[in-house]
Amino acid sequence: MMSKIQEWLSQNADLVDSEFGGKKWVTKSRGDYITLEGMEDKLDYLVDLGITDNVCSIWEAGKPITIGFNPKEQKWYGWSHRAIFGFGVGATCKRGDCHYRPTNKDDFLEDCVRFWTEDSHVNVRGEHCDDHVLVEWEYSMDVPNEKIRGHISGTKCHYPSEWGRGEWVAATLHDARQMAIDFAESVS
Repeated sequence: MMSKIQEWLSQNADLVDSEFGGKKWVTKSRGDYITLEGMEDKLDYLVDLGITDNVCSIWEAGKPITIGFNPKEQKWYGWSHRAIFGFGVGATCKRGDCHYRPTNKDDFLEDCVRFWTEDSHVNVRGEHCDDHVLVEWEYSMDVPNEKIRGHISGTKCHYPSEWGRGEWVAATLHDARQMAIDFAESVS
């Protein structure tokens, strides 16, 4: 009797030669990378979440799979090695969510400042520069590393190539798929 993972692979994947020797599993649809032969047990999350349709990469063909659809739940899932989450009709996207994409430069600046604001960062501020936002903060007196307490630090946050929708609600499965793409891109 076939295991659930073997059954999933027979429906969704082909075993092909790997460019690094050995074999790898790729999607039947366009050859997106799934896993190496011998590491199939790592796909249990796809099986457990019922992700059986439209499994593919959000990047060009041959790259690792990052989204897929659960037909029973009517949800699109997005993932990376860090996280996985499902989106259906009615799913929301709010500022601070992984899949939030700012609408313009000012929204981006505000989102960058929000991201870098935490207990150990005080006086967080941001400013627009040529192709990025510069975010600076002062380390609080509570930060465990005593040597950096009171010191100023910062980072550059480069503007995205495309602006997003900001806060929104998925009205269709196509919208839910876009949320899954945005999520996968954010956690990758």
